[in-house]
Amino acid sequence: MSDFDITTRTSSPRIDRLGAGEIFVFGSNLSGAHGGGAALLAVNKFGAVWGQGVGLQGQSYAIPTMHGGPQIAPLFASAKDIPNIHLPARFWAELL
Repeated sequence: MSDFDITTRTSSPRIDRLGAGEIFVFGSNLSGAHGGGAALLAVNKFGAVWGQGVGLQGQSYAIPTMHGGPQIAPLFASAKDIPNIHLPARFWAELL
């Protein structure tokens, strides 16, 4: 992996706005019932669509995480060297 300062690649624990071209990735359920947590935030602020549990929606992207307990951090392993991708600290702890 390229050298970088992890603090510049760690997302804020509370995201409430996005810049142009930024995407908020959140965990959802397959039915798209975005009733709480990051999923509700995605609906209220970033264009997530109630009833759509997977994929790009406005300035958000739903990853179904509520069916079978999949590990999410490893899905971002190939993103480690992409400088404009910011991940939660707990993801970095698993990926580095």
